[in-house]
Amino acid sequence: GEAHTVALKSDGTVVAWGYNNLGQANVPAGLTGVAAVSAGSAHTVALKSDGTVVAWGSSGQTNVPAGLTGVAAVSAGYAHTVALKSDGTVVAWGNNQAGQATVPTCA
Repeated sequence: GEAHTVALKSDGTVVAWGYNNLGQANVPAGLTGVAAVSAGSAHTVALKSDGTVVAWGSSGQTNVPAGLTGVAAVSAGYAHTVALKSDGTVVAWGNNQAGQATVPTCA
């Protein structure tokens, strides 16, 4: 499978390298203020210190939901991404072939 690596530098910038068939190692120009990063199979996601998310690489998993703010943590899966918001809610997007991007409703 694809293999790329992403690293967060102490100055809030990101470096990525390795397999780059879908642009997953092409860090967006000017990306700063990053607090956390995660690498999926063909995409990369960055959580900015202002609680917003930036993603790049393969298509669906890089379509960050419009208006997504207040994010506390992110995790890139094989072909989907999950974000934990500071209010405790979870948002997921990307490939949903096995329901991995459908967040269950808890009663």
